[in-house]
Amino acid sequence: MSPADSQAAATDPFDVAIKRENDYLRRLDVSVDPAQVAATRRREAAKLRKTTRIKGFRKGKVPVRIVEERYGPLIDERTVDALVNRAYRDAVRRHGLSAIGEPVVSDLDYQPGERLSFRIDVEVMPTIKLARTGGFRVKRREVAVEDADIDEVVENLRKEKAVLQPVDRPPRSGDVVAVAIRELGGGEGAAEKPYRFELGAGYAIPDVENAILTLAPGEEGTFRVSYPDDFGTDELAGTTRSLQIRLDDVRASELPDLTDAFAGEVGDFGTLAELREAVGKELLARGERQAEEEVGQRLVDAVIEANAFEVPPSLTSRYLDRVIDAPEGADPERVEEARRSVTPHVERQIKRDLVLDRLIEDQGLDLSSEEFDERLSELGKARGKSLVEMRRELAREKQLDSLRRGFAIDNAFRFLIDGSDVS
Repeated sequence: MSPADSQAAATDPFDVAIKRENDYLRRLDVSVDPAQVAATRRREAAKLRKTTRIKGFRKGKVPVRIVEERYGPLIDERTVDALVNRAYRDAVRRHGLSAIGEPVVSDLDYQPGERLSFRIDVEVMPTIKLARTGGFRVKRREVAVEDADIDEVVENLRKEKAVLQPVDRPPRSGDVVAVAIRELGGGEGAAEKPYRFELGAGYAIPDVENAILTLAPGEEGTFRVSYPDDFGTDELAGTTRSLQIRLDDVRASELPDLTDAFAGEVGDFGTLAELREAVGKELLARGERQAEEEVGQRLVDAVIEANAFEVPPSLTSRYLDRVIDAPEGADPERVEEARRSVTPHVERQIKRDLVLDRLIEDQGLDLSSEEFDERLSELGKARGKSLVEMRRELAREKQLDSLRRGFAIDNAFRFLIDGSDVS
């Protein structure tokens, strides 16, 4: 201990002993010098005296004896709170604790004028030591592109180029309809409301879609429809209503023919065969990237198994709060059941994130500003944009940090793959 540390220890009013309970839990046994307890109590009493109003005395002029008689327990409570909070903040700062969650105070022993002692349990970010990061055996998934896969992409491209044309026939699934719907029975819901949507795409409840399928353009009818129990509007969920539905317009998608001209409209392709070839290459590259990422994730899981550590419950709880955004008034038991069901997956994801963070830091896998700009420039060339345009666009969408982390994770996966047997 240095002379400065010895002097600080001699004058420090807080004696804190830290015990490591497990990977994430630290126990702080705190003892406060009686002189510090007395001084803090005097300050709390003085603050209360300044704001106390008692009949017969001016504000701030109430005798200390009367303040003590009336508010002694409150002064004690504020004294203890002040000392506990100060001791906790001081311990976190002095010992560099990366505290998460709320501290839990117990074993409180307090008597005015005597030494105060208490225990604080605090969760901290676990210290992860990666003793083993390589030597694992993992098999890479084989990637193949079938003609049916290419057909599906090309068909989606056709749909994107489709033109909606009015048709004079009853609607079919996939048609876009314009309807007017009015709830019968009076009240605010009696007003006619117009809608336009694609049939079969899930925009309307099944009973409404089935009713529309029975109409021809210009026809209307009255239908009894049942709303699902999980319908978004509580007033309608689980109810049956009478609706008057009028079909005003039906439009069908007119798909372009699969010709060389169509390929030219989609991109810089001279023939349909060139388009299909490009789609196949893109699907193959995408599949290989996904297979590589799967290998990386499996290797991260292997690292987790080889370097076991515990996840702080408060960190899991915080993550669950983001994953399960329960609406106001939701059944607490169902919410808790949902939280329990996804907890193992959440804990696994937290462990993956922590291991990747540690790996990136230990191996210096984060990108420098120059490397990041170089990667952005490569992305920009593929999109026909400059580095400045890419930075501006990503900053506007608040994606710069996530993209940079994604590049670092790619580096981490490559590091793990290079250090293991991947076949």
